[in-house]
This record gives sequence, structure tokens and C-alpha cells, in this order.
Amino acid sequence: MFVLLGAAALVLYVRAWRREQGSALRLAAFTVGVLLIAVSLNSPLETIAVHYLLLFHLLQNVVIADWAPPLLLAGLTPAMRHAIAERGGRPFAFVTKPTIALPVWLVGWYLIHLGGVYDVALRHPWLLNVEHVLMIGIGLLFWWPIICDEPRSVPTLGRIAYVFAAFVLSAFLGLALTFAPPLYGYYEGLPERLWGISAAKDQNLGGILMSTEQALVLFAAVVWLLIRLFREEDEREQLLQAEHRAQGLL
Repeated sequence: MFVLLGAAALVLYVRAWRREQGSALRLAAFTVGVLLIAVSLNSPLETIAVHYLLLFHLLQNVVIADWAPPLLLAGLTPAMRHAIAERGGRPFAFVTKPTIALPVWLVGWYLIHLGGVYDVALRHPWLLNVEHVLMIGIGLLFWWPIICDEPRSVPTLGRIAYVFAAFVLSAFLGLALTFAPPLYGYYEGLPERLWGISAAKDQNLGGILMSTEQALVLFAAVVWLLIRLFREEDEREQLLQAEHRAQGLL
């Protein structure tokens, strides 16, 4: 399913990329984003995630929600982003507001990882696919205000605050999985365990993975935003100096 969807998305993207004469770097970013989703959900990783280890399921989730979405959005040209925002209209403008996108992402992130929700999805393949689609969707929604300037441009300081808030408010899930007893009955009841990893250790390792991964990804986002902020400050300073020189000549 996700291989076909990824192939379709890539075909549509390449057509638009050629029309917009996008850069090779954007093409590479979008392609890697699609491949991350397709490979993580259609490979032995999927088999291990569903039949053996929670750790690998959590790895899938961070790949499709935290790694792939920023690459997909970075691959879009400004014209593509503008077209998406324009077609989305007011509903899209509303949900991509930081004050809306962040709560939606947090609610989705915690809700999907609730023990009962997780267990039901794992026992029904179609629900598991729905879960994966939701993870991709909330990931794209979360990263849009950070990377994109359409339909509004959030000040860089506001984006840094947004990322910091996301890090603080999402950290509790990783900590809970790291230190809590097994929360997922599905994985406790599996007849086979890989590499002798118990259900408790499996969950604890998954929590460590999630906490570490999110810290690194969001830290990278803050670094990128700080570089952007310093560049904006330099540009404002140069503009101010140019204005002073012009006034001096007058």
C-alpha cells in the first residue's frame, strides 16, 4: 500500500518539480522522505514490528512521523507550498497555525501510543495502516509551521518556542515507556521473543529510543532555526547600515 502511495507521490512531485525547475537538493530531500516511509512500512522491519518487538514498531513511528515529514516539506519549492496552502484555503490555514498544529500533534502522538489503541491496531491490519497514515499526517502538520512560510510566516523566534514546547510536552511519553512496566498486552502475549528481550526490556528500550531520537531531531531543528535567526539579524543590520549611509549622503 505505502509503496504504491509513495510511488504515486513521487511521480506527481517530479512533474511539479520539473515545471518549477526545482533544485536537485529538493528532489533528493523529497525522495529520501518517500523512501523512509516506504521502506520502514514495507520491509522486514514491518514484520519484526508487528510480530516480535515493540522497539521496532516505535522505530517505525519515529521514522514516519519525525524523519520523513521534514524531508518531504523541505523538498517542496515555495511555489508548491503556496499552491498547497491556496488549495487548502481557510481550513488549512487554521490547522497549520502553531497554536492548533502543536496540540493536534501532541494529542495524536499520545493517543496513538495508548496501550488499548496500540493493541487494537496491531490485531487489525487495516487499523494499523490507519495508524501509520495518521502518524504521517500529524508529522506533516507539526513540521509545516517550522519549515514553511505559507499561508503565513511565523517569526523565527516563534518557531524556536514552538519546537521547545513540543520537546517538553512530548517527552513524557518516552519517559513513561522507559520506566513503566509493560503497557502493551499484545507484545506481552507474543509467543516468540527475538534475541531474548523481555516485554519489559523491549518497552524500556523503545522509550529510550523515542526520547533520544526526539531530543536529537528537535535539537537539530532549533540549531537550524538559530542559524536562520542570526542570518536575519545580520540582514537587518546591513539594511540599517545602508539606510544610515543613504541618509548621510543626503
